[in-house]
This record gives sequence, C-alpha cells and structure tokens, in this order.
Amino acid sequence: MQPFECTLGLDEALPPCDPRIATNHAYWRRIRPAGAPLPGRQHFDPAAVPRLLPTIRLYDVFRNPWRFRYRLMGSELARILGRDLTGQWFDAGPRGSRSWRSYEDLMFVAAGSGLSYHRGFPIFSAAEKDHLTSERILLPLARDGTTVDILLGLSIHHPASADAVLQHTA
Repeated sequence: MQPFECTLGLDEALPPCDPRIATNHAYWRRIRPAGAPLPGRQHFDPAAVPRLLPTIRLYDVFRNPWRFRYRLMGSELARILGRDLTGQWFDAGPRGSRSWRSYEDLMFVAAGSGLSYHRGFPIFSAAEKDHLTSERILLPLARDGTTVDILLGLSIHHPASADAVLQHTA
C-alpha cells in the first residue's frame, strides 16, 4: 500500500480506497439536504450503516481556540488503539499534541473547507500490532448546514503483510 494523503473539496471524488470508506462517503453525500452544503448529525442515521459503526468516530468541534473532543469511538477503533477515547480531548489523546498532521486535517475539515483522506501507516501507536496500515476519512457535519460542529471519521485498519512490516520498521 502506497501512502497517500489529500484534502478534497466537498464535491470532489475520492481516490481509489477501501469500499467501506467509499460507502461512508457516498452515504454522507446522500444525506446532504437539498440547498445545504453539509448534512448535520441529525441527518446521520447509524441504522443506515450498521457495518461501519465499529470503525466510526465522532468529534465535537470547539472554536476559539480550536479543540476537538471524541464524542464517540467505535468498538473496533478502541480495540486496535487499546483504549476508548470517548469523552476525551484529541490533544490529550495518544500523543497529546496539536502538531500532528491529523490536527491540521481536523482543523481543515472543521473550517468547512472540505474533507480529508489518508492512506498509509497509522499516526498513533496501536495496541493491536497486527494492523500496521490504515485508511481514514474525515467528513464535516453541520446542524445548520454550514457551520461545522461535528466531524465524522471512519478508519479502516488493514492486517500487516510481511512487506508492510519490513517497510514500517526500516
């Protein structure tokens, strides 16, 4: 798997990705109300994507200063990370830093500028070491259709191959 990261406009197509990422993105696009640039949490029905729920996380967005709190962390993500971060602040999370590239991605999406996609090695140290590659998408949700108040993230962790282990440890 070649590492790849990009930010995309709200209506841009995703690069080739895991079908679950594509399913989540397509669902997010379908729930956008007519005349509004963004769907809100009220439009997101977990029952519509039950197979994705273990890999979903939601962040509450705070401004002045920018901060993000884990509203929900899916059970598969908590298992791989080795702990459930629900209710905790992002900057107090696994590395406790705002210097992560993920923090910049969170700010980009929270500003309503677009969405973020990443494929490559996870940026955190996973307790579940059999998953050394991942894909992640961050999508904006806005109760009023424009001001982002929640971020919808989905992360897929792929089992490590011998080649991936060698590349990661080199």
